[in-house]
Amino acid sequence: MKLYFDTCCYNRPYDNQKQNRIRAEAAAIKNIIWLAQWYCYTIFGSMALDKEIGKIKAPKKHRMVLGFYRRTATERATAKKTVFDHFAPIASLAGISRPDTLHLCYAISAGADYLLTTDDDFINIAAGMAIPVKVINPLNFPLGGTV
Repeated sequence: MKLYFDTCCYNRPYDNQKQNRIRAEAAAIKNIIWLAQWYCYTIFGSMALDKEIGKIKAPKKHRMVLGFYRRTATERATAKKTVFDHFAPIASLAGISRPDTLHLCYAISAGADYLLTTDDDFINIAAGMAIPVKVINPLNFPLGGTV
């Protein structure tokens, strides 16, 4: 199985854990990563993740998120111009933000089965699009491993 986590997933374990949803998502992300390591799933990193993580202003959080990302990503997604040329305009017209559009295009370029995000707007918009990757919240990841 091939997975792509967007930046909010790498941030989630280091966000304020007072809310139940944030704690649950952080736990789900850690469990998925553990499963991915156990079952040798591929977790993609990308230039979009590098840039977004690089913008984290708090030095301590930046170090923790960057370390988590580096320990987690097992392969690098490359940008395929044909994917970006086709899907970026569609995603933009649908209302997906530019950073999320980049994540989507990298995930599609890599052939990811799932793009995991905690961004409800991204998930809802992507659900209405004909795209070759499932955009889901980590809480909805099929732990049985079916695609």
